[in-house]
Amino acid sequence: MWTAAAAALPVIVSVLVLTALTLAVLVFSARGFDSLFAVVAVEWLVVNRVPLTVDEVSLGFLPLLPPLIYVAVLARQTRAVLGDIEEPGAREAGAAVAGVTLAGLLMTGLATLLVGSAGSDFAVRESSLTAALLWTVTVALFGSGLGVWLYFRRDLREVLPVWVRGGIHLGAAFVAAVWAIAALLLLIGLVAAWGPVGSVLEIGKDFTGTAALAAISISYLPNVVMAAATLAVGGEAHLGEASYSLFAVSRGPMPEVPLAAALPTTDPHWVVQGLLLVTVLVAAGLARAVAHWFRTTADAVKAAWLAAAIVALVMVLSPVVAGGELGVLGTVGTGSLIAAGTALALFGVIGSATIALSLAGLTRRRERAESELERRRRRAGVEDAAVAVAVAEADGVAEDPAEPDDAAGADDDVAAQGDEVSAGEDDGADLAPAGPVEEPADAAEGGADAGDSGTAEESPEESAEESAEEGPRAAD
Repeated sequence: MWTAAAAALPVIVSVLVLTALTLAVLVFSARGFDSLFAVVAVEWLVVNRVPLTVDEVSLGFLPLLPPLIYVAVLARQTRAVLGDIEEPGAREAGAAVAGVTLAGLLMTGLATLLVGSAGSDFAVRESSLTAALLWTVTVALFGSGLGVWLYFRRDLREVLPVWVRGGIHLGAAFVAAVWAIAALLLLIGLVAAWGPVGSVLEIGKDFTGTAALAAISISYLPNVVMAAATLAVGGEAHLGEASYSLFAVSRGPMPEVPLAAALPTTDPHWVVQGLLLVTVLVAAGLARAVAHWFRTTADAVKAAWLAAAIVALVMVLSPVVAGGELGVLGTVGTGSLIAAGTALALFGVIGSATIALSLAGLTRRRERAESELERRRRRAGVEDAAVAVAVAEADGVAEDPAEPDDAAGADDDVAAQGDEVSAGEDDGADLAPAGPVEEPADAAEGGADAGDSGTAEESPEESAEESAEEGPRAAD
């Protein structure tokens, strides 16, 4: 419940802002406040892109800038609400989207009631209640859904294949590039037709009227840019009986607004037709810039065609979102099917061919880099082995000279010991004949005499008894 209420906060804030702005305008213009709520209700319907009727005249060509601002605010608030929740999931995201949608429907229902109650004194009202509710739901779902995608896009990266992710990003880049080209074309047109634009601004007479005309033109800028984008891909745009393309211009009645004064009135110069070449170069440049995202040519080509399909889808939706009925002047829109077909072919063929060729070059460079790296690794391994062998040999040379000295010292010791033994034997040989040799009988008699004198050795029995007595003493 809290998630839904927090996500729906921009709906309430938008109504309050519209009320404050309307109140300020009424105070500044010194008009009464009787129509305050009816005007705010109509403004809310315009913010939600709801087609209107003015004195039974259809007005479906509405400014696109207010809905874009509203969608951006909804997306930002939805993302912020999900960010404040610990581990949000599908339930929290659904609650946020439902809160925004229900709040928008409630405000739209209230706005239709206010406009209907002021119908006798107020000429503006919605063309259809069903259309009003459908457009409100569409705008709310788009804004809140964009916020949900912005929050969960990192998780979606792990689920979606690389060619889908790459195709979406490349498609968004293609659309942004086409809109940028269209904006540049519009800027050139405004500068070239500054005289007629200034004349239209003078219709406002005073500051209030001039500011109102300028504000209307600014609010319709996104509509004109989206229409001009079809020209950048070879399509055509029309405003009632007038039609415009890179190859021909058909004139017709125009509304008295500055942007309409900037529209061309003669066939375009051949330089303008070179805009198609600019679009081709931009498509090739963007495709080449993202080629390194992919590892296989199949993924790269699929991503390029997905991006082209996104551009074609935008061209199909452009007249629905940015066009509509403009009263007695007729319908404002584009040749969506032609523009979609040319966009699909242009961006699909140019994008896929460029990205495939770029990826082939990148693959060759990667293979050369990998082979060079492997060669350097092998060379480094051989050099390391050679260094190890050299170090081992150096260690062996350092240890070998000490071994002969040790062996010589050992030989000298052995020789000295041998000389000592030889000298001892020689001495024994020299001393042996010096004393008389006793006969066995004399030796026996000498032993008997020694026993009698008390110097003879003790018997084994006596030694055993003495040892037995000394043992306890030692223990003590």
